[in-house]
Order: sequence, then C-alpha cells, then structure tokens
Amino acid sequence: MTDNTVPKKRTVTPPPWIVAADGRKTQLQTARWSLTRVAELFTDEPHRVFLVDDLARLVYGSNGKRNRQAVRKHIPLQRNHMLGRLNPIVTKYGARGRILSVKLYDKTLEPDRECMLAELDHLRGRKELSEEKYHGLRSLLGLP
Repeated sequence: MTDNTVPKKRTVTPPPWIVAADGRKTQLQTARWSLTRVAELFTDEPHRVFLVDDLARLVYGSNGKRNRQAVRKHIPLQRNHMLGRLNPIVTKYGARGRILSVKLYDKTLEPDRECMLAELDHLRGRKELSEEKYHGLRSLLGLP
C-alpha cells in the first residue's frame, strides 16, 4: 500500500524589516541571513557601497566579530543568488582576500566592469561557471 499524495512544500517567509523613525532598516534580533531580504537591500539602494560592518548591523543587529565573519561567509552565496537573477554584486577585497565591501554592479563604471570580469574569470577557473554560461554572462553584463 503506497500513498500517492505529494507532501506539501515548505515555504519560508523572510524576516520583516523594522524601519526606525530616521529611516534606518534593521531586522529582528533573532533574524538570520535571507538571500531575498539582502537582495532587496542592494536593489533598493543601487549606488550604495555596503561595508561588511553595515551588513552585519542590518542583518544581525550588531557588527561584532562573529557577525562580520557570518556576513563574509554568506557573500559568495549572495553573489550566486544575485548573478542568477542578473543583478550581480561587485565585491571589494582587502589584505589576504578578506571581503571589505559589496555593491550592486553598474556597467557604466569602469572599476565595476573590471571587478566583475575578474570575478567571472575566478568563477570560471574554479569550474563554478561553464564556458557557455561565462560567455553569456559577459555579453549580458556588457563586458568585453
């Protein structure tokens, strides 16, 4: 006797934003990293450069060492999430490859194009992008 019913798909609603009187956004203290909520941050303020400290404060409520490490851990997942939706982000690295800041890609700015080309080359070198997808993304993002 087999049951032919399909199990229900679990839907997760992202934690809501709390907007203070001065316009600052934050999440509940028990909030976790949500790819959709962080993507909203980047698309709502497309020209803003988000430091790791800023993202830690927005998502986790404070910018302590563990929260900054958590942000740096989630940036590659966020990059892939946004690259798949053709809203890529550009990452600025510091000493020893530590992520310093992140911003939404703007194809009119030369430094953004150089960073995006380097990131796509890096992903292709690690075999995270196929050749076909690599060339397709380069043409869609306006890269040489």
